[in-house]
Amino acid sequence: MRAHYRKTNKKDYILLKNILGIGGYLPSVILAKCGDLRRFNNEGQFSSFVGLVPGIYNSGGSEKCLGITPRNHLQLRSYLVEAAWVAIRKDVEMQNSYQKNQGKNVKSVIIKVAHKMARRIYRSSKPKHTNKSIV
Repeated sequence: MRAHYRKTNKKDYILLKNILGIGGYLPSVILAKCGDLRRFNNEGQFSSFVGLVPGIYNSGGSEKCLGITPRNHLQLRSYLVEAAWVAIRKDVEMQNSYQKNQGKNVKSVIIKVAHKMARRIYRSSKPKHTNKSIV
């Protein structure tokens, strides 16, 4: 699978692999499960697809936050959580995000870090805009 995506989606594979915490296998899983990441309109849609957003229950005037949504791609979400643990060790920004929430439930903190990582993954697929002024 890895060899296939290195050949067919070389640019996307390399962009994903360059994110700290992501090894050689996860980019191929992301590309296999999601296809082209550019199909998502924003980071929220991608995070929702993976299953890293909170589930919300609305009834009448009450609203409850249920933790992460049960609608997900379980394998992809679990891989991103594992990658978040690696990113905490290698990336200073992820370490700071983890330490900022230290003392809280470890599982909910790692989900926050994985959500941050999902946002990075989505942003890596978007083309970079250059600010060239036309004279």
